[in-house]
Amino acid sequence: MLARTKPRDAYREADFDARLMGSSRENLVLFCIEDFIQTLGALEFAEMRGDRAARSRSLTRAITALTALELGIDRNAAMADSLLHFYGAAKFLLLDSIRTVDLQRIAELKQDFRDIATAFAA
Repeated sequence: MLARTKPRDAYREADFDARLMGSSRENLVLFCIEDFIQTLGALEFAEMRGDRAARSRSLTRAITALTALELGIDRNAAMADSLLHFYGAAKFLLLDSIRTVDLQRIAELKQDFRDIATAFAA
């Protein structure tokens, strides 16, 4: 972590690790969703700036977050199939964004995850 070239990245990683280690299962899911939303915001900014390296980092982090959320789904839960389908569609959008980022669809995805976070926190 200390070898990072950007201090912001080092602080973000330290914050991520600290929150990760101190979280309950429910808080961990909410934390992953919040991190995913922040990463989509970073993707939007990178695309608007034309920063291909930052866009690539954001896409990688977002896909990793979705994979973690998918792996955490209780397959016996009532919403399991719906969540798997939703996360899969989100992952498809992100993979498609490797070629071309559709900022409108990314903004819609970000709002969908905000809605999920609000419902999950309630």
